[in-house]
Amino acid sequence: MQACKCEHCGHAFRARPRGRHRILCGNSANAADVARLMAGELASLVFTSPPYAQQRDYGEAAKEQVQDWLAMMCGVFAHLPVVKNGQVLVNLGLVHRDGEWIPYWDPWIEWMRTEGWRRFGWYVWDQGSGLPGDWSGRLGPSHEFVFHFNKEARKPNHWVEKLEASVRVKSAADQGLRGRDGTIKPVTNPEAFGQTHKIPASVVRVTRQQGPVLHGSESHPAAFSVAFAGFFRRTWLSAGEIHYDPYLGSATSVIAGHLGGVRVLGIEMEPKFVDLALARAEAQGLTVERETDA
Repeated sequence: MQACKCEHCGHAFRARPRGRHRILCGNSANAADVARLMAGELASLVFTSPPYAQQRDYGEAAKEQVQDWLAMMCGVFAHLPVVKNGQVLVNLGLVHRDGEWIPYWDPWIEWMRTEGWRRFGWYVWDQGSGLPGDWSGRLGPSHEFVFHFNKEARKPNHWVEKLEASVRVKSAADQGLRGRDGTIKPVTNPEAFGQTHKIPASVVRVTRQQGPVLHGSESHPAAFSVAFAGFFRRTWLSAGEIHYDPYLGSATSVIAGHLGGVRVLGIEMEPKFVDLALARAEAQGLTVERETDA
């Protein structure tokens, strides 16, 4: 292990030899930081969960950035190191002010469109049972959103197991879909019948992270579950491809990617969370490099 200091913040850490996954302590809105992390490689998937509003304490390094949410998002998503058919999926939750929910994402989404990113999909994350407590007259929150952008479509992987009844080959009379006039139309892809797996649905039913993600006295305030990151990795990536996470947090994406045989390259600007990410990866037996110029 080599003793180093981060050029971004001066934080001391120990660097590992180069591994499959890489973590940079830096700013994902800085093109030079992104280029340094990627080292000429491109990702096929961007799945990330940025801070939304000021509802959590993301550390000293992120305070100023989170205050101007639109500028933060535009800065980060202006430097996406992706292939031509790269898929970009962003997890955001609701924000309430003055008795209303706020569509704070609208200006950013319109900016994404000016950059050529299509509003390709909009999904719901079903997190399981609602949180306890009195939510000012609202129902207990149990969902968030995932916004899907791309410039070119890529077919999702068929990995969700079908029910037995839907696998059986049907008769010619009932194997098609119902048309607008109510009649059954012939199937356009008959070889799909009999397949044991299908693409996932637009409601992602994955339980939220249970309990804190800890390293000593440090914890991350908004870690998502490994299964949630794994859902998108299984849906849009194949073994050996790259997942880029510009808001790496506690390295949940790294763990999910490693379990699925894909590489994860991510940036986190808060040093204590980078320490947490490395410790968490180490506990899983992963070899992760923390980038440094030292």
